[in-house]
Amino acid sequence: MNRVVSGTPSATVVLARLLAQPGPQTRSELAVACALSRPTVFAAVERLEALGLVESLGQRSGLPGRTATLYGVPTGAGCVAAIDIGGTNLRVAVCDVSGTPLAELKRPTQAQGAESVVRQAVELLAEARVEAGRADVPLLAAGVSTPGAVNLTNDPMVRYAWNLGQETPYDLYSQLAAGIDGPVLLENNVNLAAIGEHRHGAGSSLSTFAVIAIGAGVGAGIMHNGTLLRGAHGAAGEVGFLPTTHARRGTPAEPDEAGGLALLREARALDPALRDVQDLFDRARVGDDYALSLVEDECRRIHEIVAALSAIVDPETVILTGGIGDNELLAARVAELAATLPVPIAVLRSTLGDRASLVGAIATATDHAKAHLLRRTETATTV
Repeated sequence: MNRVVSGTPSATVVLARLLAQPGPQTRSELAVACALSRPTVFAAVERLEALGLVESLGQRSGLPGRTATLYGVPTGAGCVAAIDIGGTNLRVAVCDVSGTPLAELKRPTQAQGAESVVRQAVELLAEARVEAGRADVPLLAAGVSTPGAVNLTNDPMVRYAWNLGQETPYDLYSQLAAGIDGPVLLENNVNLAAIGEHRHGAGSSLSTFAVIAIGAGVGAGIMHNGTLLRGAHGAAGEVGFLPTTHARRGTPAEPDEAGGLALLREARALDPALRDVQDLFDRARVGDDYALSLVEDECRRIHEIVAALSAIVDPETVILTGGIGDNELLAARVAELAATLPVPIAVLRSTLGDRASLVGAIATATDHAKAHLLRRTETATTV
């Protein structure tokens, strides 16, 4: 028996509830949460058990009344993965179908071209699945974050992924799909950071906002009314191409002027002893005039990007992320400058830090996996 509730089979309603919760539930709890009768929920659970999508996970005791059986989605139903390909680091997470991480690994990126990065990503995913105990479990989706413009609808090539050592457009999707035994969901890294902030970060209560990621390069992800703006060619947010008062990006030999590579190059031209960008900000914090001057220039570069986004998108808030964007000194100064715009914009630091793109990739993969399992349930229960 599989009753239909508001056009949806009851088994699908029950499974949707279990997929939305990180822990198991009793049939009585499911009946209340789904607004279904107990007999309807009991029948739905039996149907889902027969499909291998629900299993008993033990007993709940210690409360008044009878001991109740707990139900949840079994391990064998599948898992999801997220891969965050960065110019500096490569991260992989393997999660259950609710999006709860089971294993997460991080390695320095072997940025010697897209082919070598794909190979490294596939190998690290296999390692993470073993660590998570999911090597033999179906992979329902892998969300993949990559630098560059992604527009799989009209063009399989990823463009401008220069910080991977890839100077020409490359079919990253096909190469990843060939090495991963599940659906691959490829998206620009800052777009996924925006999705991550929208779901679980500083943008969770916002309708329209932009994420500016400042790391080796600079990019933006834009959310409008809860929807990611990709643009006609997948290049919405490629703010490194803005013709600002500073030099614009043109070739791999000309990195983003607002990005960390250009900032470090400029700083070392005057002080070769400078270790890294963090060293520059540390010196500025203690009042070093030279460091303060460079940091101020960087803040004004980012402010120009904020001003451009303000004029075109009019976001409620701009969220700064990335190795440089997450710096407190930079964020505070950019916030001061943004407050002087004709339409002032709040500027916040990310609450997800350097995991924002990974969190967005997990969310994207989890959505795909849940939709797949629910379709499977609807098909099986309506035949």
